[in-house]
Amino acid sequence: MNQKNTSEYIPGLPLLILLCFIVSACSGSPEIELPEEIVSLENVSLFDSNTEPSGELTLTRDASFGDTDDVFLGGWLMTHVDDRGRVYIADNSETILHLYNADGTYNRSIGREGDGPGEYRNITSIQTDDAYLHLYDRNSTRITRYNIDSFDVAGDVSIDFETNFDSEFFRSIHSAQIFDDEYYLMNFGMGFSAASRDADQSERRIEGELMHRETGKFNGQQIYSFPAGESLVEFRNDGSMSVMSVPYKRSSVVRFSNNGFVHGHAEHFLFRFFDMDGNYIRSVYYDYENPALDRNEVLALYDNHDVQWQNMVRNDRMPETRPSWSDFHVDDESRIWVLRNTDDRDAPEYHILSENGDLLAIHPWESGNLLQTVKNGYLYSMEENEEGLNEVVKYRIEISGVSF
Repeated sequence: MNQKNTSEYIPGLPLLILLCFIVSACSGSPEIELPEEIVSLENVSLFDSNTEPSGELTLTRDASFGDTDDVFLGGWLMTHVDDRGRVYIADNSETILHLYNADGTYNRSIGREGDGPGEYRNITSIQTDDAYLHLYDRNSTRITRYNIDSFDVAGDVSIDFETNFDSEFFRSIHSAQIFDDEYYLMNFGMGFSAASRDADQSERRIEGELMHRETGKFNGQQIYSFPAGESLVEFRNDGSMSVMSVPYKRSSVVRFSNNGFVHGHAEHFLFRFFDMDGNYIRSVYYDYENPALDRNEVLALYDNHDVQWQNMVRNDRMPETRPSWSDFHVDDESRIWVLRNTDDRDAPEYHILSENGDLLAIHPWESGNLLQTVKNGYLYSMEENEEGLNEVVKYRIEISGVSF
């Protein structure tokens, strides 16, 4: 028996003892010393690291979306797929939004660079519903709505928020999520400033707050607040600073599903489920060991970087292990696709979990490819083609024993 489910809280009985008993009774394995984060949770489904997947994943190439005779994609790309299977590719190196038909043929561009109605300076996030395409522009602090059929401008709203760069950790809006017909859920991150030097780094958060769709004003309701991911930061005596992302730091990620959202912190293979009002529902945990970190291997990644960045990595106190995973996605059937790190950093694996946490499949993944989304029975991946150009590839999904 691989699954150990502690779905019912029993008052008065120490949860750690209860969990260890269930682990031992179900698997016959030695007691597992659970991390503090798991011990403090209720309604947790525990899975042994030796759990075998119930099926196999097969990906069949179906279409690709990329360069045409008239369109050349740059290197800074973001993808969204609507309910009709149309693919939107935002090219922020050229500041343009492209639309492709579901079969890979080019449809049109949407809007253009600028400050006027329907124009944008930075395509920060894209959302669609039955009526509109919603485009959040971080530079203009504005959300523009386009008609989903004609892509004429249907309206826009200026966001009533100003970043305070003098605070210890300045807040900025990273993306906008459709919440309902009245509100957007605005997702905040916290950046570093010179005032961060003596601050408690654990105070950095990622947060979600509701903003009225018509007025751009926040209603004061916070949906979530979690510790932010880690970064490598160097503060200098002259007041300057440098911040960089390195692969051994732990990330903190929120992904949205049809009826809520999932949070994961990459220190553990632990995912917590919440409804859209931010109420905790349950968790899923696999007791995988994190792969060991090879310091020399990490340093080699920065051989071609400037000396300043090399020294930051070299002088950092690296952990003994790499993160459990590097990213995860939630598909339109609430399955979780977790890109788990392995002992070979160039050979990660996608672990596909059911909504209840059961392991459906494990699939090797090309480390240079970036999964964009999984929707309507298809997986969309950003890849480099034989000519060295970026394209989005659409794969039909089959998992034995699972219907799509």
